Amino acid sequence: MDAKPKTYAPPPISAIGWAMLFMLVMASVLFFIDRQTLAILKTTLSTEFSLNNKDYGLLLTVYMLPYTIGYLFSGQLIDRWGTRRCATLFLFGMAAATVACGLARSFNELMAARVALGIAESGIVPSIMVMITKWYPAERRGFVVTMHQALQSVGPVITAPLVAALTLSHGWRMSFLIPGVLSFALVLVWFFSDRKPTPVGAPRTGAPGIGGLKFVFTTPALRGVVLARIITDPAWFFLIYWQAGFLQERGGWTLAELGRWTWLPPAVAAVVNILTGLWSDKHLRTSGHAPTSRRIALQRLAMLAPCFALAPFAIGSKPLVLGLLVLCYVMANVWLTMINVLVTEVAPAGTVATTFGVLSALGGAASIVFNYVAGPLVDHFGYSVMFVACACLHPLGALILYRYYGRRPILPLTNPAAENK
Repeated sequence: MDAKPKTYAPPPISAIGWAMLFMLVMASVLFFIDRQTLAILKTTLSTEFSLNNKDYGLLLTVYMLPYTIGYLFSGQLIDRWGTRRCATLFLFGMAAATVACGLARSFNELMAARVALGIAESGIVPSIMVMITKWYPAERRGFVVTMHQALQSVGPVITAPLVAALTLSHGWRMSFLIPGVLSFALVLVWFFSDRKPTPVGAPRTGAPGIGGLKFVFTTPALRGVVLARIITDPAWFFLIYWQAGFLQERGGWTLAELGRWTWLPPAVAAVVNILTGLWSDKHLRTSGHAPTSRRIALQRLAMLAPCFALAPFAIGSKPLVLGLLVLCYVMANVWLTMINVLVTEVAPAGTVATTFGVLSALGGAASIVFNYVAGPLVDHFGYSVMFVACACLHPLGALILYRYYGRRPILPLTNPAAENK
C-alpha cells in the first residue's frame, strides 16, 4: 500500500526574522517620509525662500537626477560589498542629507542637500530586496514581500499629518530634523543586525548602465513594460510631488487640512493593491496566462484616468476634489505595483534585478523631464494643463500593453511554476 505523500509546510518565520522585517519596514517608512516632506511643505518653503514653481521643479530635479542615475549602479555596489557596509553607508547618507535639509539657510543649501539625498536613497530599495533574499527562505519570500509592501504604506499615510503637526507646533525645520535623527538611529540598528553573509552561489544582477539598457530594449518580451513605465511614471511622480501645492494654491487648503485629509489616498491605495492582486491571481488561475491577467487588471485601472482631468475643475468642493485625488492616487499607485508584477513574469529567468534597475532609471528619467517642465507650465497656464496631460498617460500605457500582451502567445515567455519544479 502506497504511503500518502507528505504535505510540505514552509518553515515558519523566526522571531529574528520578524525583527528584521520590522527594521526593513522602518527603512522604507523613513524613505517615504524623506521624499514626501518637501511636497507637503511646498507652500511653506516657497514663502521661506521666495521660490516660484520653476524653483520648486528644480528642487525635484536635483533630487531625482542622482536618484535615477544611482539606480543603475547601487545594486552593483551592494552585490560586491554586501548590505552591511553599503546599506549602512546609504542610510547614513540619507540621515545626514535629511538633517541638512532642516538646517538649510538658503535655496542653494537646500538644493545641495536634496542632491545628497537622491544619491543616498538610490541604494535603499535594492538593499531591502537583497536583505529579503538573505534572511528568508524562497518558500516565504512571497509572503514577506507582500507583508513589507503592506506595512510600508504607513509611510505615505502618516507623512502629511506628521509634517503638518511638527511644522505647526515647532516649525518646518523639525519636519526634516526629527526623521533625520531617527534615520541615524536606524543606521546603528542596521549595522549591528545585518551579520548574515550573502549565501554562497547567490545570483548576481546583470550588466549595469548601458549594457542593461541594451538588454532591456533588445528583449522582445520587455518592450511593452518598458514603454508603459516610461509613459506612465511621470503621472505618478507629478501626483506625489505637486498634489499638496495644488490643494493649497488652487483650493485654499491650509497645512492643517493637508495633515487631516491627505493620508487618505495612500491608505485607500494600500487596500486596493491587495484586492487587485487577489483578483488578478484569481483571473490567472482561470486564464492560465500571467501577462494577460496582469494586462487586464492594468487596463481596468486606466479607466480611472479621467479623474485627473476632472480634479482641477472640482477644486471648489473640498470633498469632491479629495475623492477624485483618491481615485487618481489609487490608479497610479496600484498601476505601478501591478506593472512591476508583470515585469517578474515577462523578464527572462535570471534578469529580473537588471530589468527592475533599468526600468526604474528610465521611468525616473521621464519623470525628471516631466516635473522640470511642470514648474514653468504651472506658472504660465495653471495646474489644469498638467492634470489633463496626466489623464492621457495611463490610457496610452494601457494601449501599449494591449499591443504587446493583448494576444497570446506572442512572446516567448517562461512559466515560473515550471521553473520551480
